[in-house]
Amino acid sequence: MADVTNKIIRGTFGRLYVNGQNLANVKSFEAKATINYETVDINGDLCQQQRMTGYSLAGTMTLHKIDSFIARTIGDGLTTGVLPKIKIVGVVADPDSDGSERVEIYDVTLDEVTLLAFTNASVGEESVPFKAGGYHFIDLI
Repeated sequence: MADVTNKIIRGTFGRLYVNGQNLANVKSFEAKATINYETVDINGDLCQQQRMTGYSLAGTMTLHKIDSFIARTIGDGLTTGVLPKIKIVGVVADPDSDGSERVEIYDVTLDEVTLLAFTNASVGEESVPFKAGGYHFIDLI
């Protein structure tokens, strides 16, 4: 069996772009598609089946707090009701792996924006949960 240990992808080599800007302060990133099902009872079958009815996209980016990027991105949208269009591109490309994985996530809406937060004797970070309206894979490994 081939040794795959060095093929395991390390998150250290992940990158995140929001509206084309590389976020060098990204600590972690996760985006998931949650599949929605409706339960279907089939005549003569005691086991219930599942029929896909759609899906939703959501995730969280956690940033080391070095600037006000998220506050600037959302701008005055919270008070004016005119929110900006947001697109996220996530990339993971470990030099030991067999390629890179890239996904574009579009029609992103931010669920919350931290106005100000700090804790004594702690490094600052900002958690930004989001939802999205669509995605597509640019590269797969």
